[in-house]
Amino acid sequence: MVCAAQQWEAGAAGGYGWYINPSISNPSGSAEAGFPPKGAVGAVFGNNMYEHVGGEIRYLFRYGGPELRSGGVQSNLSGHTNLIGYDFLFHTTSRDNRLRPFLAAGAGVKVYTSTETTSVHDPLSHFAGITSLTDVEPVISGGVGVKYRFARHVLARIDFRTYFSPLPHDIFRTPAGSKIHGWVYDFVPLLGLSYVF
Repeated sequence: MVCAAQQWEAGAAGGYGWYINPSISNPSGSAEAGFPPKGAVGAVFGNNMYEHVGGEIRYLFRYGGPELRSGGVQSNLSGHTNLIGYDFLFHTTSRDNRLRPFLAAGAGVKVYTSTETTSVHDPLSHFAGITSLTDVEPVISGGVGVKYRFARHVLARIDFRTYFSPLPHDIFRTPAGSKIHGWVYDFVPLLGLSYVF
């Protein structure tokens, strides 16, 4: 048993994620537009305000810039993504249990940043031109996880999160005749440690 009065949690996590990217099509064919699999680091601050329901603010930094792929040709640029969101956590066990599986759902914003500009000779520019700027898009989040408290004030947690957001249109600038199909799906497993108080 643990002290139920310890309702707050602050921690850090790291992992490695991958994407299911949308496509851009025009009469000449199609290209995959999105982001490559890369590492992730982040922080979380949460409150277990009810016996089975809690909430947390999460920050996540994702390495990797925008890229286009088509027919074996690739155009990839430097960049990164910052995510800030709030999730509700629905625990399957009470606060005084050491092991607490949970479901998570929430929303936030994803800040995409590209730090380069494609060459004027980019062979995939007829699908989209990738520009050097920052673009903010809404994000929907969902996931599952488990927390294990192995000391009075310390717990380990495993999260598997999925983030859904539109492709950043200001970074992927499509010419007339090109059309974007789908959203960016970001899958991120995370391992973390938290201090509870």
